Amino acid sequence: MKSIWYCFGVCILIGMLLMLRLGYKTAYLEESTTSKYYAGLYVIDMKNMGIDASIYDCIAVQDESFWVRLRIECDGAKTKIYMIGLWGQLINEYLKGSRKET
Repeated sequence: MKSIWYCFGVCILIGMLLMLRLGYKTAYLEESTTSKYYAGLYVIDMKNMGIDASIYDCIAVQDESFWVRLRIECDGAKTKIYMIGLWGQLINEYLKGSRKET
């Protein structure tokens, strides 16, 4: 019977550590850092396709969806939109106009 409570306690401890980590990421994640990262990703994607691109083609806009923190719109030779979650993770990326997920 005691082993069940030990397992339960370990699960609670792991859950608390995960929540602490996500709370820290939410509190200290800067929007400029996130937008620079995904703008750099856009430049790399475009250069791999043989298209000249710059990080200055991208702007970050706050989104009104609940789980989406930012929408980064890169409007260069090909327009790409990155939907960014609360902790800086990529939720969705698509080419504007096609709504085709990549």
